[in-house]
Amino acid sequence: MDTQQRAVSYRLLAADLTDWHLKDAIIYCQQGAVDEIVVLPSAIRRAKQLAQTSDLQIGGVIDYPLAQGTMAKVAFEMGRAFMDGADFLEVWLPSSVLLDNSRGFEELIETIRSLTLSGGEVRLGLQTESMNELTKIQVAQQLKARNWPSVVLGQGTPLADAIHDVTLFALDGGPQLSIQSNPEGVDAAAYDQLIEAGAAKVSIPFANMDSL
Repeated sequence: MDTQQRAVSYRLLAADLTDWHLKDAIIYCQQGAVDEIVVLPSAIRRAKQLAQTSDLQIGGVIDYPLAQGTMAKVAFEMGRAFMDGADFLEVWLPSSVLLDNSRGFEELIETIRSLTLSGGEVRLGLQTESMNELTKIQVAQQLKARNWPSVVLGQGTPLADAIHDVTLFALDGGPQLSIQSNPEGVDAAAYDQLIEAGAAKVSIPFANMDSL
């Protein structure tokens, strides 16, 4: 399979990303069949300007990478990102939000759903590398109970752990759940393993996009 036919999400999340680098990356993506690229919130508006003549989807990360912001901060950043033109967002959440404060999570989900109606797609980003096995199962079941549509798993997760997490969430997260894996490195064989395990999409740092 050609690289451009794979279900991938290219990521430009370096804090020192220059405008020149961003422009080169988007031009590169526009020349192929790349569907989407993910940037920091500060780069969303510029990325949309550069991609305006193509169908390239621009996504942003919210409360990334620490996932320690308040719900008010997360909601504010989401609203601003959609105003800047984001087509989709990854909203990163600590497991404690899903398990220790169910009422707070319900409020966050309702806020996210309302912003989705006025903005674009929202994918919950889960720090699976800091969760034990039971927590992962409980979180997946929470997502299934709320009929949540999409998640991004981990931040640079070792391949074996990434495959395990995809398998677990595919089993316990419900058939409606679209899973995006965020492994630390991907080649063609690793990509195929993740898709076979149940991933709908695989995240790849833009610098490593030729690894497939």
